[in-house]
Amino acid sequence: MVIGFKNDTLEPLLDNAPRDVRKIFHIDKIQGMVAKYASEPFEITVEFPQLDGKYFPVIIIPTGIKTPVATKSDLFSSEKPLIRADTVYVRSLSSNNTPSTTQAKSKDWSKLVEICFDNREADIGRFIRRHLGAMGTEQLNSLGTLLAGSLKPEVSTEDLLKEYFKESEQRYEQVLKDRNINLPEHGIWEVGLIFMGEVPHHSANKEFLNLLNSSNPDYTGWPVWLDSRQFGEDDRPHVISGVWEALLINLHSGWLNQIDFMRLDPKGKFFLRRALEDDMKTTDRSPQPLTALDFGLVVIRTAETIAVGIAFAKAMGCLPEETTLSFAFRWTKLKDRKLSSWANSQRWIPYHYSAYQDELTSFVNVPLDIPLSALSQYVSQVIRPLFEVFDGFTLSENSVEDMTRNFIERKL
Repeated sequence: MVIGFKNDTLEPLLDNAPRDVRKIFHIDKIQGMVAKYASEPFEITVEFPQLDGKYFPVIIIPTGIKTPVATKSDLFSSEKPLIRADTVYVRSLSSNNTPSTTQAKSKDWSKLVEICFDNREADIGRFIRRHLGAMGTEQLNSLGTLLAGSLKPEVSTEDLLKEYFKESEQRYEQVLKDRNINLPEHGIWEVGLIFMGEVPHHSANKEFLNLLNSSNPDYTGWPVWLDSRQFGEDDRPHVISGVWEALLINLHSGWLNQIDFMRLDPKGKFFLRRALEDDMKTTDRSPQPLTALDFGLVVIRTAETIAVGIAFAKAMGCLPEETTLSFAFRWTKLKDRKLSSWANSQRWIPYHYSAYQDELTSFVNVPLDIPLSALSQYVSQVIRPLFEVFDGFTLSENSVEDMTRNFIERKL
C-alpha cells in the first residue's frame, strides 16, 4: 500500500502532508491497527522511500495467507462507517473493469478461496519436494515409470505459435514503416501467448483494456503488456483488425532506452517484442550493447510473463481446469554475448560463458490452475535451452525456484 499519491495521476500529494510521516506511520502503530481490526493477526512491514526529498510510507502486507481475514471491530470517522465488523473486504472490479475496495460479494468468494487453497497447495508441494529429495535413485525411477504409464501425450502448439510470431512480426515491421522509424542495432526478446481452451467473448474496447490493466500484477515499474493509454499519441494503443496494438519507443542521445511492441487480442492471444535491457544504456552499470545477457533478468522476466499471462486468463473468465497457456519465448542477437549479472551486484556469475548461436526459441505449456508458487518448474523449462547456448551453462533448480519465488513475492 503506497500512501501519499493521487490515484488517477500518480502524482505526489504534498498539500497538508504530515511533517513526520515516520512517526505517524510507525510500524508499532500500524501493527496495532492490524491487531485491533483484523480477525487473523499478521505481521506487516513499513518502509519510507524518498521522492524529491520527501518520505512516503509504504505498508507491505505479506503473501501466503491461508484463510480469509475479516474485520472484528467497527471503525467510524465523523459518524461515517469506514470499516464494518465481521466483514471481509477485497479488491474488486466495477462495471467498467476499474478496481476498487469493497465488501466481498458472491462473485469474489471463489477467487478468494482459490488464493487460500493455492497457498496451502504450495506448502504441500514443498513437503513433497523435500521427501522426494530423500528418495533413492531406484525408488525415483520406479515412481517415474509408474506415473509415465498414466500420462497422455500433449498436443503440440508450436506450429500455432510460430504462425502467430510470423503474423506479429509482419505487423511490427509495418508499424515501423508507417511511422518511418529507424532503430539502432539491438537484441530482442519476444513472447507469444495463446490460450488453449474456450475463451469467453471479449471485444477490443476500453473495457477490455481496463480488465487487463486492473488484473496485471505490476511486478515491475515497466510491466509486460503495460497499459500505455496515458502516454503520448504515438505510444497509445490502437485497434487494428480487432486487436489492440501499441509501439513504444524511447531514444535518448542516440541510445535505445526502451522499445515495446504489444498485441492484445480479445480472443486470447498476446504478443510482446521488447529490446533487451542489456542493450539499453539506462544506468552507469549498463554494459555496452550487444555484449552481455544478464541471467537474473532472464529469470525474472520469464516468471513475470507467465504470471501476467495467468492473471489475464483468469480475469478473462477462462476455466482454470480446462485451459492451458501456451508460450513461445524467443531471443535474438545472442552471438558473442557473455552471461552477466550487471543488473544486480548481489548475484555473481563467472564472466566466461559465451554464446555462439544467434537465436533461440523456447516453448512451454502452463496449466491455468497451477499456483504461482509452482511457477519455477515452467520458468526452468523456458530458460534451460537458452542458457545452454552459453557454453552449456546450467542454472540450478534451487536458484531458479528462489529467484522466482522472491520475485512473485516482490522481494527482489
